[in-house]
Amino acid sequence: MRLIKTMLVGSVMTTVLILAACKKDNYPSRDTSGLKPTPPPPPPPTEQSVEIDNCDAADGWQTVGAPVIATTGQKEGKGYLQGTITTGNDFLQFIKTLPVNVDTKATMFSGVLKFWFFVQDVSLLKLDGQIQFSSAKDPDKNRIGWGLDKIIPTLKNGWNQLALNFSDAYVSGDGGPDLTAMNYFKIFFWTANKATSDQKFGLDDIRVVAVPPPPPIVVDNCDVADGWQTVGAPVIATTGQKEGKGYLQGTITTGNDFLQFIKTFPVNIDTKLTMTNGQLQFWFNVPDVSLLKLDGQIQFSSSKDPDKFRVGWGLAGIIPKLKNGWNQLTLNFSDGGITGDGGPDLTAMNYFKIFFWTANKATSDQTFGIDGIVVQRRP
Repeated sequence: MRLIKTMLVGSVMTTVLILAACKKDNYPSRDTSGLKPTPPPPPPPTEQSVEIDNCDAADGWQTVGAPVIATTGQKEGKGYLQGTITTGNDFLQFIKTLPVNVDTKATMFSGVLKFWFFVQDVSLLKLDGQIQFSSAKDPDKNRIGWGLDKIIPTLKNGWNQLALNFSDAYVSGDGGPDLTAMNYFKIFFWTANKATSDQKFGLDDIRVVAVPPPPPIVVDNCDVADGWQTVGAPVIATTGQKEGKGYLQGTITTGNDFLQFIKTFPVNIDTKLTMTNGQLQFWFNVPDVSLLKLDGQIQFSSSKDPDKFRVGWGLAGIIPKLKNGWNQLTLNFSDGGITGDGGPDLTAMNYFKIFFWTANKATSDQTFGIDGIVVQRRP
């Protein structure tokens, strides 16, 4: 009996030892690189939306005949505003004077008027009419507007969501609306001929969206001297830059009075901007502003030439605003002068130049710098 117990104990011990031998050892990771995975890109900025009218109630609306709220088929909420061009007629409008001013939280460059527009039969519409948005409770004052002649060809039968950029609108001669106090909306249009049957139209979910600007497009980061021309050899300084690995440096040497920075780009740049909403921005380092002559220009061209297809800005108006050291210049395309050939092709820009003088011959070397040349949408 004692022998059997001894054998059982020995068997158990053997099993324990085998299991212990089979147990996987845990070793610390041999990856000592310290590398971390690349974090995901930040999400795109979200649009900011402000409601103008949800079209769930007929209160305050004017149209031809009594405005009706349809409670089926709407695009949002409880219903939509409906109007009819009745048989034998050809005109319809929707008008609302808002009881409280609305701050759109947008600018003429970020703002988009969005709403749903229902059209029963687009083929019957006349290429005429307007959409008007005002801060004067008046369609003809402090207004932006869009002609329906360009919008109607893009419509389909049924619901259409219109997205109208403020920057594409025409502006009333009094300077346009106060976008912090909008209070009037109107759309009016015709059929090309008298309607032979009732034609239903509708509006829903009128709002303003403020669209954040896209990232700037780099024209030149000024980290290398390749392709740059200046007076003497262009130099890349690697300390004191405003972005990247360095900045482009040039010097008006003692006894001289002129400097320029010129680059013809090997590949055309599509700015994706317009003359209305575009900006040229770059950093400009000036050692002593008081020495500069009120003269010179900044030129941006699509013809690889400073005198053709160009927008430009005179330095006479810029120099008085500069300080010693780095200055970030932000130049609206719309504030620049364009050449008589119609100005640049903003989808194919290929030339940058800045040139200037000191008022007198320099009595010591004056070193200037350029960095971070970009184009961007105005905020």
